[in-house]
Amino acid sequence: MDSRLYFLRILVLSLSIGPLCKCQTGPSITQPKLTSVIPINSTALTVNWAFAAASIDQSDLIRIYIVFYEYFYSYSATYASNNYTFTSANKTITSLTKNFDLVNAYYYVCFSSNSTVTNVSVFLSIVNNCTLTRTCLRSNAACPGPSSVTILASSISSNSFTISYFWPIDLPYSSNSFNAQLINNGQIGVSTGSAQNTTYTIRSYQFTGLQPLTTYTVNASFSYSILTTAAQTNITIFSVKTSYSSKLSHTRDLISFCFSFSVISFYMKTS
Repeated sequence: MDSRLYFLRILVLSLSIGPLCKCQTGPSITQPKLTSVIPINSTALTVNWAFAAASIDQSDLIRIYIVFYEYFYSYSATYASNNYTFTSANKTITSLTKNFDLVNAYYYVCFSSNSTVTNVSVFLSIVNNCTLTRTCLRSNAACPGPSSVTILASSISSNSFTISYFWPIDLPYSSNSFNAQLINNGQIGVSTGSAQNTTYTIRSYQFTGLQPLTTYTVNASFSYSILTTAAQTNITIFSVKTSYSSKLSHTRDLISFCFSFSVISFYMKTS
């Protein structure tokens, strides 16, 4: 059997959620900016934020709200909001370290704030700037981050192949829909069903009636959501070449959910 294995690793992610602003005109006011959420060991995270320079910000009162949503397989919990209030002369706290009971769990961290100018009907409200992260391994030897979604092209023959999505069962996102389509001829993959093991839920789509020794460009997409956020879609484009005969081969694309604040792909927005 011929076997060809190709990897395309796409750094995605942070699932950083863009802020939603409600603004009025008036004196110059700004909002604190969420800068990072960093796992520091197997049961703790540190949230960091920054204030605007005093020469720019004329806010008299700033309030910050931080909420942690905890996920560990089928278990979930919401922690009470950590709230801070600052005056224009007292912006001394710029981080929060939170300890949890679970080891190597997922946390969806949401940061919001509002700034006001005293005696003036001016405000700036920033809500739901969120990101998904994960605490370190039990040994604290590594902090690998969220699990990866794998897209695998398999059973490649002279006239057909199958595209499969391997969705990690520990990933707290809801998978809403999957679609695989050939850009060459518009053919849509036919679902062959789904299966589940201890690590993944696997959904497969088959393409048939293809030409031998032909390179086909696949548009593989899926949509996902978390909490009450609107569904977002990830699209991956890659190539699969049919074989000369009925011998089978394989290729694979690995979509890595690497959630940071340097967004390469995967934007999720919430209101």
